[in-house]
Amino acid sequence: MACDCIEKLDEQLAERNTRFSTLLVFSKPGGVFPYIATEQIERGRGKPTAVIMFPTYCPFCGVRYRANDGIASAVA
Repeated sequence: MACDCIEKLDEQLAERNTRFSTLLVFSKPGGVFPYIATEQIERGRGKPTAVIMFPTYCPFCGVRYRANDGIASAVA
């Protein structure tokens, strides 16, 4: 990560027995990323499944996680 916001916030959240959820990604671009939780609205056969969203910029300080991270944007 380009910043240490998650680590700093985890330290502060620890007194409330809380921490941020992160995922270890093995495909390109690999690394540990915080993620934005989503939920599937409708379930059933043929329904699209919910996606996991990874921010490309730190939601707290605005620093880009990687210069050329190659993560495809969900917004066209």
